[in-house]
Amino acid sequence: MKTPCTLTLLLLFAVTSFGKEVEKPTGAYASKITPRAVENKQMQGGLVRVAWSEIEPKPGRFDFAPIEQQVRLLKPGMNWTLAIHGGWTSTERQDNTARGPRRPLSLSPSWLVSDLHVETFAMSFRGNPVQMPKYWDPVVQKRLKEMLQAVGDKYGKDERLKLIYVPQMTSNGTEGHFNGVPPETLFQAAGINPRDKAAEQKFGDIWLQASAETTQSVLKAFPEKAVAFEVHELFRSTAIPSRLISEFQKPAYENRVGIGMWWISGKTNYQGALIAVLKGYQGDLYGQVIGRSDQQDRFPNGDYAAVFKQAEELGMRYIEPWNYEFENHTCDEALQKFNASTRSKYGSP
Repeated sequence: MKTPCTLTLLLLFAVTSFGKEVEKPTGAYASKITPRAVENKQMQGGLVRVAWSEIEPKPGRFDFAPIEQQVRLLKPGMNWTLAIHGGWTSTERQDNTARGPRRPLSLSPSWLVSDLHVETFAMSFRGNPVQMPKYWDPVVQKRLKEMLQAVGDKYGKDERLKLIYVPQMTSNGTEGHFNGVPPETLFQAAGINPRDKAAEQKFGDIWLQASAETTQSVLKAFPEKAVAFEVHELFRSTAIPSRLISEFQKPAYENRVGIGMWWISGKTNYQGALIAVLKGYQGDLYGQVIGRSDQQDRFPNGDYAAVFKQAEELGMRYIEPWNYEFENHTCDEALQKFNASTRSKYGSP
């Protein structure tokens, strides 16, 4: 059993195989960087989100403008984290009815299919038919590794970059779920007989191997940075995320890989079994709030403060409220308390 002092040291930083101490983010970062959000003194930094298709429009040709445009909005002294969305390569229509920037027609670059002929499988994302490249495809893994290395070469020495999320070939390319996709679709994509009693176990074996390979690619591309892998239940079970959590605690991951929970709400009726697993997890835990505070149905009895209570109960060192909270000063006092608490418990940045 870890002593309190040992656990504190482990949580404060990681030491890589290069002998480097790795700083890990603490406090509240905006889930989207905006000019108004950065004016809030409680914003410690912000999450930069880009699609793989945006930054590598052609094989081996990179465009970092989508990253630069977001980083430039930060005030001096503000840190940032990075999520590069993998995922589907095509969609039949584009949803531009919602407010905000236009969404790309693909998350992963379409040339994976048109030029490299990777295999995909048909599924639905938010009611829209898409084609999903297989995470375990060797070509997909090779191209993910090369893309991540290029981004690491560009930003790996940036002292303000504190965390990189592992790209996943999933519904939104960062979160580890296939919400609304029938299990049979995933089994068949992986070459598993849906009637096999061990189908979920076999899919878990394949998914764990692919997830571990991409995570190692992130670690190698960013040898001085903390990393996060977002987990969700799969097949309404905690079996696969539990295996992932155990995998990332192995010495090969240098105590640099934490777990992401992009659905903090204060509620426990959604993925409650996985929340119970995370309560017993002693490693680094990073989170994103499930919605804005004015979306009251997303929080227990409409109480947004439950988000901070849940984050504290889970021992989260870092959370990402929506930019709405920073822009409208909806919970500055709670943000200030969370920042102070994590700084006291885990240190700064």
